[in-house]
Amino acid sequence: MNGKLKPQTGSRRTGLETEDRQRQAVEEKRQLEKDTVSTMIDIRYKGSAEGEALKAYACARIDKCPFMAEKTFCSQCRVHCYSPEQRQQIREVMKYSGPRMLFRKPGMVIRHALAGKDPRKLLYLCLGFVGLGLGAIGAILPLLPAFPFLLMAAWGFGKSSDRLNSWFCGTRLYRENLEDWVRERGMTRKAKIRVMCVITATMLFGFVMMGRVPWAQAILLMVWIGHVVYFLRGIRTLKVPAAD
Repeated sequence: MNGKLKPQTGSRRTGLETEDRQRQAVEEKRQLEKDTVSTMIDIRYKGSAEGEALKAYACARIDKCPFMAEKTFCSQCRVHCYSPEQRQQIREVMKYSGPRMLFRKPGMVIRHALAGKDPRKLLYLCLGFVGLGLGAIGAILPLLPAFPFLLMAAWGFGKSSDRLNSWFCGTRLYRENLEDWVRERGMTRKAKIRVMCVITATMLFGFVMMGRVPWAQAILLMVWIGHVVYFLRGIRTLKVPAAD
């Protein structure tokens, strides 16, 4: 009889340990939510009394949130617990501080974006940030093509975070380099020329540096020809509407 009770006791203990881990995970998520919103409010209000009041209000709402275990972002919650005035304030905070958080607190952004999600999305999120960084550099330096990296950023953010994807789609980098291609699977003639000039300059630099490696030069030349054919024949040229 005693032998039969031991498995039940062990099973009950395992169940209690699982519940404790789940509660601990929820509380860690709750604390991360409070830290994130507090940081964003500080960025927007810079320690003012209005900001401190909003911070206290937001943290109190988070402490009482009954959906913390399964929810992702407050904006997607089925119950909006903020009063109209504070809801408008927090929207302004998100709009102002969201882009700045990417550069000031990237680790916090990644943790918050992945909270409650499949950990495998971390790979997509990392690809998005790498593509964004290299694409931004490529938009400035003539030796690095921006288009493929920004395309990688759009794909990575689209797979990992709706909020980051929405933010990225509103940036100037996206509008000037990817918007036409994503919307209509085409590019304007000006955009094509800009991208091809950058790619040609990059390939030419590599071609010159590989002067003593003829086979590598041949491969680079084939890659360049492939790019030219693809941009000329594979991507539709969009007509720019005439100005009135």
